[in-house]
Amino acid sequence: MTNEDEALKKVERAVEESRLTPGAAERIKRWLIESPFERDRGPLLEDVEQGRWQALDEAFYAVLEFGTGGRRGRMYPVGTNVLNDRTIAESARGLADFVAAGKSPGASSSCVIAYDSRHRSAEFAELCARVLAAAGFRVFLFDAPRSTPLLSFAVRRLKCDAGIMITASHNPPADNGFKCYGRSGGQVIPPDDAAIIARVNAASDREIPEMPLEFALAAGKVVRVGQELDSAYIAAVLGESVCHARELSIVYTPLHGVGETSVARVLRTAKFARVELVPSQSAMDGDFPGVPGHVANPEIPRTLDAAIALAQAIAADLVIASDPDADRIGVAVPLSADRRGPWTTLDGNQIGVLIAAFVMKETESKGLLRSDHYLITTLVSSTMTKALAQREGVRIEDDLLVGFKWIGQRIDEVGHAGFLFGFEESHGYLKGTHARDKDAAVAALLFAELAAAVKDRRQSVLEYLDDLYIDVGHHAERLINKVYEGRAGLAKIQAVMARLRANPPATIAGLSLRLVHDYQMHETRDLAGGSPPRPLPSPSGDLLIFETERPGCRFAARPSGTEPKIKFYLFARTPVASPSALPPAKAATKTLLDQMTAELNDLVDHV
Repeated sequence: MTNEDEALKKVERAVEESRLTPGAAERIKRWLIESPFERDRGPLLEDVEQGRWQALDEAFYAVLEFGTGGRRGRMYPVGTNVLNDRTIAESARGLADFVAAGKSPGASSSCVIAYDSRHRSAEFAELCARVLAAAGFRVFLFDAPRSTPLLSFAVRRLKCDAGIMITASHNPPADNGFKCYGRSGGQVIPPDDAAIIARVNAASDREIPEMPLEFALAAGKVVRVGQELDSAYIAAVLGESVCHARELSIVYTPLHGVGETSVARVLRTAKFARVELVPSQSAMDGDFPGVPGHVANPEIPRTLDAAIALAQAIAADLVIASDPDADRIGVAVPLSADRRGPWTTLDGNQIGVLIAAFVMKETESKGLLRSDHYLITTLVSSTMTKALAQREGVRIEDDLLVGFKWIGQRIDEVGHAGFLFGFEESHGYLKGTHARDKDAAVAALLFAELAAAVKDRRQSVLEYLDDLYIDVGHHAERLINKVYEGRAGLAKIQAVMARLRANPPATIAGLSLRLVHDYQMHETRDLAGGSPPRPLPSPSGDLLIFETERPGCRFAARPSGTEPKIKFYLFARTPVASPSALPPAKAATKTLLDQMTAELNDLVDHV
């Protein structure tokens, strides 16, 4: 095999021949000559010997950073821009050093670690435990795959300084991730995320000690946890029930993830007697073999096809799916009273609006709805939630960036006593303060109660949604995902955002663009040029929201913090004067969204 000196020469030639970028080459050289990377050198030497320059460039051209959900990316044996033993160990050590820096000398520190059903999740979790134990932490390590919201709950329950969840949520099978949580049980937010990554960068310059796991277990440095926390979590979720209706047949799929340990258990413990799992998608399997395209994302309608087919076969009332780490749900319902006939999936905004309306009404019916109650949504979630909150006399916090960590933070800032329900359009929902992250189990419980309640009064879920539209107007949203992989993809995404900032279109779907709210430049600009920019002090992120001349019609653009894509969020609203006016209002809203979609796709394609 090629030795280190030969490999260095090959790297230099690869740069000269433009097969390797200079930045990637510098990082590769460090891994070839510096002692902290000696253990990982074998796979790197093999890649160099085989001339896998494209793979190496992608693996080393950058350092994988924290986004909206921590660190997430493709797994590869070596590299700084991918997940592997070295980058996971650096992440764990960086978190440990950050926690220790905030404590007095000699103070004890603790962390709880959970992991999902993905490839290498268990290995990465144990590696984190070994690193943290060597750093002097007491570590609570789950004994089997569990859900992300349970990890958030466990941080709070065990009063830990931090939490680590090994998951890449709904990403493809080749990916994994490292999500870190603070003392509140919420995902790490600024400035802590920047401080942690600084510690991670510092860790990358040195050896990272590890304590053998068996020794750590014997010494009580690492403690296995499981059933006791499961039971406490299930009880906490059940405590968020708002309705006693239970006459419902449910088809549920965990999409090869951990949801049977949380979602299915909650539904059955809540005495929903008829809960059928989809056999082809029930086994925990990081390849997600029973899911179309092997992408277990409940946002994608075809992901629910197998569950819908089973629901039609047994004439079920409701389909619920959760993603691999069981923090988000997807929902499907029959289009008519014929449950063996056609079904439709609901988007993330529809699910959130339905649960929000149901929770408010059920709370009001018990005489418990208070003026200090509040809902939380994000800047790119449906504005219909605000209209419903105003109808019920409830406050809404709707100025948050994308990422459920901001919802968790807002609960702690405003006060947990008044928190009623929170959601973001990407199928994440939370009721209760048992966790500070989105929770598929509590969302599934609430939606099942909603479906059972409307069934009891001989109404369908879609009819209930129509009633809401008649009350506050027909709101509809659409999400456009434009995926651009690798270094070239990152440049494309940056170019699109630069184009939108410097030279936005004058119109969209025939409507003039009036304003743009730029959360990176912290200003609102008048696109007609009639007035100077106005300050927009917070929040701060790479997000643009364009307002049109028509109330309720707008679009937003932002790069994803966890995936190689740019996202466009489209919003439209059509007033509804009477029940008979609802069908034409829906058609008008759809036409507007179709036009906006076509024009934005064309704009991006020409950047």
